[in-house]
Amino acid sequence: MYKHGILKVAAATPKIVVGDIDHNKNEILSILNASDAGIIVFPELTITGYTASDLFYQEAFIDEAKQAILAIMEHTTFEGIFILGAPLDLYGILYNCALVIQNKHILGVVPKHYLPNYHEFYEKRWFHTGFKTQMKSIKLFGKSVPFGYLIFEDADENIRFGVEVCQDLWAAYSPSDDMSLAGANLFFNLSASPERVGKLSVRRNLVLDHSRKQMAAYVYTSTGHFESSSEVVFSNHKLIASQGTLIAEDVQFHMQGSVLAADIDIAAINYQKRQDSTYRDMHMLIQNQYQFIPVSFKESETFRFEKKLSQKPFIPEFDQEEEIELANHLQTFGLIKRIESLPESASKIILGISGGLDSALALLVSHQAMTILGRNPQDIIAVTMPAQATSKQSFSIAKDLMQALGVTALEIPIAESVDLHLKSIDHNTKDVTYENAQARMRTLILMDLANKHGGFVLGTGDLSEIALGWMTYNGDQMSMYAVNAGLPKTWVQLLIGYHAKHKYQMIAPLLTAILNAPITPELLENQDTEKSIGRYDVNDFILYHHLEHGADEEKCIYLVQHAFDMSLAEAKLYVERFMKRFYSQQFKRQTLPEGPKILGISLSPRGQYRMPSDVKRK
Repeated sequence: MYKHGILKVAAATPKIVVGDIDHNKNEILSILNASDAGIIVFPELTITGYTASDLFYQEAFIDEAKQAILAIMEHTTFEGIFILGAPLDLYGILYNCALVIQNKHILGVVPKHYLPNYHEFYEKRWFHTGFKTQMKSIKLFGKSVPFGYLIFEDADENIRFGVEVCQDLWAAYSPSDDMSLAGANLFFNLSASPERVGKLSVRRNLVLDHSRKQMAAYVYTSTGHFESSSEVVFSNHKLIASQGTLIAEDVQFHMQGSVLAADIDIAAINYQKRQDSTYRDMHMLIQNQYQFIPVSFKESETFRFEKKLSQKPFIPEFDQEEEIELANHLQTFGLIKRIESLPESASKIILGISGGLDSALALLVSHQAMTILGRNPQDIIAVTMPAQATSKQSFSIAKDLMQALGVTALEIPIAESVDLHLKSIDHNTKDVTYENAQARMRTLILMDLANKHGGFVLGTGDLSEIALGWMTYNGDQMSMYAVNAGLPKTWVQLLIGYHAKHKYQMIAPLLTAILNAPITPELLENQDTEKSIGRYDVNDFILYHHLEHGADEEKCIYLVQHAFDMSLAEAKLYVERFMKRFYSQQFKRQTLPEGPKILGISLSPRGQYRMPSDVKRK
């Protein structure tokens, strides 16, 4: 149900029969007793059927619905919170309501605010609006139950959810708009929505945008084709979204009841809310006074994820090619703007080429930028600077890559220069000083070539290296523009593969060789980066959840375990190593060159991430 700030939610569509309340009760119980969600929501008027029409006038029918609710409460084995749609007669007036229930208790009742009364809708014939109701509580089953403007809150776990019914979502000003300003971070919608051609995408976009602007998760369910089809066919559409991202969706017309479940990271939502000053500024606009109803979510040791966690969360699951093209455009046109901002006499690109992933991507972006500007690729001065540890394969790939793209290619060996420098400081050990001397020598050469040829040094380091501090201060850490700074290593690999299949098919074998080679700075013989700092995909996974979702060390360990099927000891080693490197290497990020933000996070000290170098984080 709930673990490390992650809450399992579900949207249900039971196989109801309109008017057959006893049948509907059993269908609801069947779904409830099989669910392991923390909260499950059922459709609008699911006890009776939305299309019961003038049966809603009959007192026996309304009383039977109430008795079915009581029976469900008494007989369900479900331990979480469930939300049922039912008609309630309150002081002679009928309301279309959502009942929030847990442990045989009705926690609260929320009436529908907006009653559609046009086209196929006739709700005002039977029901009264709950909009601006003055009722704070009602009598139900001999008990006083909160009614009206309610937010259900587990204060200890920072979970606050609200409920709205069908048309409330479609209104210009939804109840959830107001509840979000009052602190709600999760919403459930009980709906009975007629389907028609073109409405699926409208409904999907509506749910997605509500979750985005409300900085919340939104769980939507509908009643399905089990309603009367005398005039329309009702939708089975179920949606679960979080902060503008579609988490799960079901659009099928099932012959039996169906349930859509997903895991919502409530802690991640709260993390984003704390960062958003616009959200804070809008609290003064709250229109209603809410009763906060206490609920409790206990952490479950048997929590299981609804679907396998993505091992590469930075990589989009939907519209991937469109997003890859966008990332390429952002890099290319960011570089174009930098070139155009410089005088022509200082606008050549100078970059080092190692035969590895990052420098290859920077070179491809440079080539595209110069092509779009109508410039000669010779205005790209690509430099390979072999040293003692440089392998024949990477050296050969670097030279072939430069030749294939028609750039100005320079080969400047640095072994003798490095040896001379180390001798001048009386150093003869192959240690970090030895490694950093090579990196700084290469940067010195690039900077001087920029002066000599009238250009600027293009940095090649990526976001993963920046996060881990896997760069030499005043070496490869420094440039005049860092074109890869907004992309983690998993994205660099993705883009190299993309270019090999599209615009740069003519050098696909070279790019494939780069993708398949071990990742290494080649500062020592047979050096393998991932043997030192761990696999980049795991580090990128931790980077994503720590910075994008605010996951702490304990939660990151838990997530790594499940995503990569690691033991607790392995996951702990990865996360502790990442955290140690991330927080100890901030001094390198404080002086980073400018570079384009591509994804949702940036480690630029001028842009998104601000932290002193001497911070102590344990």
